[in-house]
Amino acid sequence: MTVILGLTGGIATGKSTVSSYLKKLGYPVVDADQIAREIVQPGTIVADQLRTIFRDAIFDGAKLNRNRLGKIVFGSSVQLQKLNAVMQPAIRTKILQTLKAEKKESTKLIVLDAPLLLEQGYQKFVDQIMVVVSDANVQRERLIRRDGFSKKEAEQRITAQWSLEKKISFADIVIDNSGSIEETRQQVVKWLDNSKLR
Repeated sequence: MTVILGLTGGIATGKSTVSSYLKKLGYPVVDADQIAREIVQPGTIVADQLRTIFRDAIFDGAKLNRNRLGKIVFGSSVQLQKLNAVMQPAIRTKILQTLKAEKKESTKLIVLDAPLLLEQGYQKFVDQIMVVVSDANVQRERLIRRDGFSKKEAEQRITAQWSLEKKISFADIVIDNSGSIEETRQQVVKWLDNSKLR
């Protein structure tokens, strides 16, 4: 039987580290962020809808400028709701199509890597939930360093998601990524072995 693992965490807690490692081990990963980028490519229905709502200011020619869009939506819950109303149904459709296709292959584990796994109700499509966490200060510093955000912008991104405490309450497995990458990998391997998925 195929196990579908819902992989999530807070922004910059290290979910991508775990996702990349599982992919390296050969497990198929359905990446919600990648899907979100694909559905806004020039000429897509979603890109056209975003242009109608947010106007040309969020585009460089035909290409969506994600940074500019981020500044608009993460400064206003109303604008964020408008964005999600367009993006999330399209993302959901593509995720479910991809999961269905992957399940036809003979594999022990499929990973659904989704930052908003719980916020968007994907828990009903997965068998287990893995939440990647890190120390709050480490999370904030990583976000500032990785994306060049100010402290205020970093806080806006963090508070736009559910708290880690709330996410942990849904978790079957919690991976602490506050330490080294090797320590994180060891936790993942231990879970794979205990679940007999390797």
